[in-house]
Order: sequence, then C-alpha cells, then structure tokens
Amino acid sequence: MSTPRLFHAALIGCGSYGAEHAKFLSACSGVKLHAVADIAADRAEGFAAKYGAGYATTDLARIWADPEIDAVWISTQHHTHAPLAEAAAAAGKNFFLEKPLALTLADCDRIVAAVERSGVIAAVGFKLRFFPAVMVAKRFLTAPSLTAAHVIDDHWPSDFWANDPVQGGGNVLSQGCHITDTVLHLHAAPPVRVYAAGGNRYHPTRDIVDTAAITLTFADGAVANLSIGDVGVPPHASKFALQTSDGTRSLSLYNRLNSLMTREGGKITEHPAWPENGAAVIDQPFIEAVTNGGPSPVTVQSARRTTAVVIAALESIKTGRVVDLTAAPYAAAIACPA
Repeated sequence: MSTPRLFHAALIGCGSYGAEHAKFLSACSGVKLHAVADIAADRAEGFAAKYGAGYATTDLARIWADPEIDAVWISTQHHTHAPLAEAAAAAGKNFFLEKPLALTLADCDRIVAAVERSGVIAAVGFKLRFFPAVMVAKRFLTAPSLTAAHVIDDHWPSDFWANDPVQGGGNVLSQGCHITDTVLHLHAAPPVRVYAAGGNRYHPTRDIVDTAAITLTFADGAVANLSIGDVGVPPHASKFALQTSDGTRSLSLYNRLNSLMTREGGKITEHPAWPENGAAVIDQPFIEAVTNGGPSPVTVQSARRTTAVVIAALESIKTGRVVDLTAAPYAAAIACPA
C-alpha cells in the first residue's frame, strides 16, 4: 500500500501570529511545512530551522511557482493582504489569509474578485467561529433577539504596527473585527443598520479609532451592542465576552469565549470550559477544505461583510449618523452569503 502524500503548506509572514500557524503546521499529522517566506531573510531562516520547513526565502515568486505547495498561509501586515491574495489567486494557490480581510472596502473587493475569478479555495482567520463553546452556543440559540458583546484588550503601544493607520488600521478595525464577525456569525439575519460612538482616547499621535460602542440592527429586528477598545481587560468577563437571548433562552460566553453558560426554563447549565487550541481550530478545517475541494470554512465574501460593518461603524463615529448597510457602498458586501 502506498503512503498518502503529505499536504504541503507554505507560510508567508514569519511574525508572532505566523508562529502560531507554524506551530500547528509543523506538528500536524499528514502536513509538511514545505516553505516559509518573509521580507527579512534571517527571520525566514530562523523559522525554517525552528519549525522544520523545507526552505526559507524572501522571493515570493519562488512560492507562487512551486508546484509542490497545496496552500499558502498569509500572515502579514494588513495593508499587504490584497496584493498577496491577488498574487496567490493568480498563481492558482489556495490560501489562508489572516484577519481582517483588508482595511478598505476596495481592497476587500479586490480579494473577492481574485478568488471568484481564479476558483481557488480561500479562507480567512476568524477562528472564534470554531471555538467549541461558540459552536455549542450557535446550536443552542439560533435566533438571538438581543446581544451584548465585547473585545476589550489591555493598552496597545502607539508604535505597535497594528496601530499604524495604513499598516494595521488601529484596534477597532484590526481586532474589533473578531467580535464583530462572531456576532454576525451567531445572527441568522443580515445586519441592516449601524450606529456607533467613540474615537481616539489613548493614541493621539495616530489617526485611528481606538474606542467604540457599536449598535447593530438586523433584518429580523434583532439588535446587538458591541464594545471595542484597548482600555483594559475586564477581570471577570475576559478580553472576549458575549451574551445573548431569544426571549426564552439565554447564554453567556466568557473566558475568551472558551466557557459557556446556558439558561432555559429557569435552569442554568455551566458547561465545562474548553481549552483554547490556538490556530488549530481554523487551520484544520481549511486543510480539510483544500483536501476535499471545498467549501471554505470562512469565505472571503463573509469576511468582506465583517469588514464592511466595522468600516461603517467608523463612518458613523466620524459623522455622528446612522449608516444604512443596505445602500452603497456597503450593500454588495452585506448581501453576500455568510
């Protein structure tokens, strides 16, 4: 009997979250970390040595031309997502792209068009959808009426690249997309309106929004409130938390969304906490999708919808007005299936 061929993965971007993917890919049965790439040769070579990659390079043309590569993980600064995704798609490479999809609607559209044109399988790193507690919560309560959620982190240094308005977009866009995506994922109906308040409280040298309170209205009349900012992790609820109800049942997600309590008929059930499993929760479904020919676990279309909602919230903060998500320029992104 012949030995099954290993799944050959490549990684672009040898930074802190690239390391999370490299840890999983280098240890996953049936997977070979075939290549790593970075703009810094010493960083790429260090990754290759640490995680057993076949080769390291600073030349992305080598990645795109390598016929052995089954999929490419892109874990780079956010402003590079669109050109790298376009290059991957043009080369016929399936790719995994870290969140957010991009920082502008125009770049999101570029990525979606490239994927649809090429037919490659592409996924985006909204891993919270795959946390076991979130998956149980989605099955338990299918039609939320009222949701309150947050991603509240400790202070980010102003010189951190993710706080650069061009490279990272700031905390609300760079990290707020995580909880926004989770709220959208738990609501079956599409969002139709957004109103937000906030601004720049802690990073006066950066042209970003670092604090936001966002209200979403959905097509079925449900509403959600989201709080986002690097203002200090709440000690009980944790960095990521969410609670929602449907008039009969309710639930609370906390402990970075790894713990769940549900309530039905007056009875409260505290589920055992699940361990946080890093990049594995999203990398494994993507590998399975590529191996089986799809579908993507997190489509670029659904990731574009998430970015559109956050960008609309930023517009609302700047203008003080409600933003209609069913109108241009957001309608096309919102209408895409989740």
